[in-house]
Amino acid sequence: MGLASPSLNKKSKTLSTYTVDYCVTFGLCCICLKLKEREIRFRKANFSNIAKLDAVSAFEKLQEIWLHNARVLKETAEFCVKSGFANYRISSDIFPLATHPKLKNAFFESVSFPAIKRLLKETGLLAKNNGLGFSFHPSQFVVLASGNPAVRTSAASEINFNSEILDMLGAPVSPSAPINVHLNTRPRNDLARDFENGLDLLSPNARARLTVENEDRGFWNVANLLPFLRRFDIPLTLDFLHHKCNNMGEVLSDVFDAAAKTWGGNIPVFHYSESRSPRCPRAHSDYCKKLPPYFGAAYICQIEAKMKDLAILRLMRKLQKAQMQ
Repeated sequence: MGLASPSLNKKSKTLSTYTVDYCVTFGLCCICLKLKEREIRFRKANFSNIAKLDAVSAFEKLQEIWLHNARVLKETAEFCVKSGFANYRISSDIFPLATHPKLKNAFFESVSFPAIKRLLKETGLLAKNNGLGFSFHPSQFVVLASGNPAVRTSAASEINFNSEILDMLGAPVSPSAPINVHLNTRPRNDLARDFENGLDLLSPNARARLTVENEDRGFWNVANLLPFLRRFDIPLTLDFLHHKCNNMGEVLSDVFDAAAKTWGGNIPVFHYSESRSPRCPRAHSDYCKKLPPYFGAAYICQIEAKMKDLAILRLMRKLQKAQMQ
């Protein structure tokens, strides 16, 4: 499968050896619990509820939610900066229904859009000046490799919209601002063709940001995903828990090296979480007992523990304590 040779194997450092050379920084995924305690949270909307309102009221409601969420995004970015986080994964639903077929370009033509655009620019400058990166992780229903053209078109619409948000934030047009997806489809003879057709629907900026993650069950473990993605020059996002649940017995340091190399000159953005219990190995725990593994190469690790920022802050305290010993 083209992993690094055994001679390059490196053991992951134990906690007692995590000193200043530990070059793993942390990313927050979508929800900030400390801000929620202060009633600062993103608002949601679904089509069935909005459709109960008359057209004018419905659009006014959506614009209100969109503007509110742009403000919360800025506050969340400020929290991430103050907390020393390296990356913030923006919810793909931050602007609900903005990509709904019946709304078309309503988001960009809304009265609230100039204020939203200004807030995104301010948020982007804040992030850039403080070393905070942004990313997206569209839902499991975003299947760019689907055999159904309508599903591919819908998936591309979502990914392109995410990329436009990153553009307005001034994020890099590269995997440094990743839009990470799953293949989420079984292998088949025409899969590569369908995936390439899906890629052709992406804007250049969206295509440049696309990454694909290994899955926790089924065919698309790291061993099978790596050679497939090499055909399209797409980085592999290593999810450590998914690999633990779905692997072929590889040495983890080799897997890390192989995945990291697909990112070229960009710092990889990987995922870390731990199992809630042996009976539910794929379910994420509230907190992480261990620090993410480190093999001598810097990377950003999005922490997918249920307790979100609280879990990251606990890990940072653990790391700080280890570094002081």
